[in-house]
Amino acid sequence: MFEGNYLKVTVEDGIERVYLRGSVHTFLITEDNKIRLTLERRLGSDELREKIQGGIVETNEAPLATAKRELYEELGMEAGEWEEFLIQDSSGAVNDTRHYYIAKGLCKVTDEIDGEIIETKDYTLKELYEKAMNGQFSPMTQAAIARLHFSLSEGLEL
Repeated sequence: MFEGNYLKVTVEDGIERVYLRGSVHTFLITEDNKIRLTLERRLGSDELREKIQGGIVETNEAPLATAKRELYEELGMEAGEWEEFLIQDSSGAVNDTRHYYIAKGLCKVTDEIDGEIIETKDYTLKELYEKAMNGQFSPMTQAAIARLHFSLSEGLEL
C-alpha cells in the first residue's frame, strides 16, 4: 500500500500491517555512573521531550553502527565500551525492532553536531526508573528501563 523511508504499510490477508525500519536506543553511562538523557524537540511540534539517545537504523546499516553514528552526529561523542543490552521485537499490526545498548567511556570528539539535541541531563538509575514508572516514556522504553533497573539489582554493573 505504501512504502516510505521509515515505514511500510501492507495488506496481508485483508489486514493492514505497519513495518517500522527499526531503531537503536543507548543508555549513555557517565563517569559517575549516571544515565544521560537527551532533550529533543518532538517531530512536527515545539514540544520538548526527554529520551534515551538513539535513532533510526539506515538501510544496510548494522544496529551497533547506527548507535555509534547517532552518538557521534547528535552529541559529538564516542564511547570506549559498547554492550548490546536488549532487543525488543514487536509483531502484529505494528512490527518494530528496537536495539538497546549500554555505552561507557564517553568521550567528546567534535563540536560539529546536527543540532537535534537541545541539551542533556544525567540521572541516577533510581531517578530514571521513577520517571519511567510515572509514565514519562513509551511502554517499550519503560520496559527497557525496568529491565536495566532489575538487572542491576541482580548484580549487573554499569
